[in-house]
Amino acid sequence: MKRYLDVNVLKASRKRVKEIFDHFERIYVAFSGGKDSSVMLHLVMEQAAKRNRKVAVMFIDFEAQYTETIRHATEMFNLYEKWIDPHWICMPMLLRNAVTNYEPRWVTWDESKKDIWIRQKPEWCKTEKDYPFAVPKMEFEEFIVLFGEWYGQGRLTAGFIGIRAQESLHRYCAIATWEKKNLTFNGHRWTTKIVDHVYNIYPIYDWLSEDVWRY
Repeated sequence: MKRYLDVNVLKASRKRVKEIFDHFERIYVAFSGGKDSSVMLHLVMEQAAKRNRKVAVMFIDFEAQYTETIRHATEMFNLYEKWIDPHWICMPMLLRNAVTNYEPRWVTWDESKKDIWIRQKPEWCKTEKDYPFAVPKMEFEEFIVLFGEWYGQGRLTAGFIGIRAQESLHRYCAIATWEKKNLTFNGHRWTTKIVDHVYNIYPIYDWLSEDVWRY
């Protein structure tokens, strides 16, 4: 059952972000370059700037993103350069392939196929050599969990994720499922404990598409 508050989603999200900054020692943002994670990054960096506090931004470069996505991601990294601990990651990663039935998986930045890379790696990127837990051809979902655990260094860590309940039933359940009540921070449904000391934070979970574009 949805419960509506007497506050707009922007004010509610800013309050959530502020609370996380008040309590968590380590903070990072999982940034994709899409509209939702861009809104989230703006909100997080707004708070980081107020506190003059550095925040890690994890952008996994999949080699085949649209040119405009890469341009926008670069723009965002430059915009908040003063408060960003940059993690622009280019490494061989195993992904699902939706463009053919004959090769259901493909590997980004595959060193054995360097001659057919879609483009070259940015000079400033990080690779699997920068992360002790990274293994070539590991899956994206595995990497992001291990990144949070590694970045937290055993301290209370928040990873901001830009998912919204409106997007799908699966994402709605990620927020609404009552069974996860013991895996939240301070009882907030917009948080989920993923490993010891590390929580996923969903500050814009209740935004509609119209809210995103209006922002």
